[in-house]
Amino acid sequence: MIERLKSSRKPAVLGLVPEGSKVEVVPVRRTNGSAEAGAPVVIDLGGDLVGDDILLLAKRLREGLDAAGIRERRVAVALPPGWIFAISTPLPDLPPEDLESFLELEAERGFPYGPDQLSIARSDWASPDGVANTSMVAVPRENIVRLEQILKLARLQPVSFAPALPEMLHCAAGPAGPRVDLLAVGAEVGLTVADGEGLIVHRALEGVVAVEGGVSRVVPELLARELRVTLGQLPAGVRDALKSIRVLGTGPLADELATAVQARAGNLRLGVERIDRLVPGQPAVPKMTPGIALSPALAIAARFVSGEPASFEFLPPKVSAFQQFSSRYSSGRLAHVGMVAGAVAALVLLAFLVQQVRLVTLRSEWDSMAKTVREVEETQAQLKKFRPWFDESVRSLLVMKTLTEAFPEDGAVTAKNVEIRDVGVVVCQGTARDSTALLRTLDKLRASREVTEVQVDQLRGKSPLQFTFNFRWDASGRQP
Repeated sequence: MIERLKSSRKPAVLGLVPEGSKVEVVPVRRTNGSAEAGAPVVIDLGGDLVGDDILLLAKRLREGLDAAGIRERRVAVALPPGWIFAISTPLPDLPPEDLESFLELEAERGFPYGPDQLSIARSDWASPDGVANTSMVAVPRENIVRLEQILKLARLQPVSFAPALPEMLHCAAGPAGPRVDLLAVGAEVGLTVADGEGLIVHRALEGVVAVEGGVSRVVPELLARELRVTLGQLPAGVRDALKSIRVLGTGPLADELATAVQARAGNLRLGVERIDRLVPGQPAVPKMTPGIALSPALAIAARFVSGEPASFEFLPPKVSAFQQFSSRYSSGRLAHVGMVAGAVAALVLLAFLVQQVRLVTLRSEWDSMAKTVREVEETQAQLKKFRPWFDESVRSLLVMKTLTEAFPEDGAVTAKNVEIRDVGVVVCQGTARDSTALLRTLDKLRASREVTEVQVDQLRGKSPLQFTFNFRWDASGRQP
């Protein structure tokens, strides 16, 4: 009975994935416990979903659906990899209120935009060694709002917004351990590293696809570099457990991507698996005809009609006017609100003429300052955009100077990454020829008046020796 009710609630949906100036749509209908997928349709919108006119994009989308004879109104959207930002972090043992504050700080530090500009979804998971982790995935809020407006203007009802790559993983059989997955969508390539249900890495590989004469092609050298960088940044346990790279999706670009990965998989000591067809039997895939071409649009539609929740859902909440009213006012306050409203109504007629005079005065004042206000707003926007890159102090220069003087001139110790945090903690990563050279460098740092609490966090290897150490910078220690 529960299954029948679930099926009646979600009998059909239209899967959609943006691909640059085009969208691919796949209708999926569920009947009698199984599902049928219609033929995929590609609609050219002639413009960018993020920047072009909303009315024009909606009109072309509606025309394309009508021309294809598609009448389904509900639509589930697979968000392209280029829209997605993701970070993964261990969860400390904190009370719930402190944990939320910790995650907010991690989001501010890890994402390229402020929290007010992003829609953020979380998924908690445990690594094989039992450590609690959380994956935070973010999408620019403006992109979601624009896309929802376009769909509604095209007389469609959005029911799900979820990242394309995790949706594909719902529909592809794979090992329970760590795995690398690649997906070509339009003219971009997305990469994920997942461990069971946990998303460790989600990246859009910029520059890997080049467009020449309207034809997209994979640049093998840049692809190999991005793979090396991504794999090199993984924790050692995850990297050692990887066995293969899976290339998901269909089409010439996906085939070319698989060929390019295959040519370089030997150097990475990984196998290559090509998954271009739907794999029946997954929890998020109702009974469907085997061998259907696997695409993000099909994956999100199949997952939705199955009733399975998305790993990361960005559908804006629907709040009715009655819910807004009832949540604001309880029954005990209604009488008081009514009395206040009556008193306000008695004053409305008296205040109306005064209000009109005041409005006329304010409009006159606004007309005289409107131009200046717009200039100030534009300046504030520029300040907001570039403020994170500007530092009024010379602390960073003093830190770098002290580090440079401590490191030997013969190159026996080199730094690869230096992070200067607001609390005065400096974290340095690099390599040393041997431990003796590193110890001499640390002794020179400890001799600096501004440097305190020098601690070694990590040592790996022998020659070269990879290290991570930190210290606290206290400018008050400098002598006048």
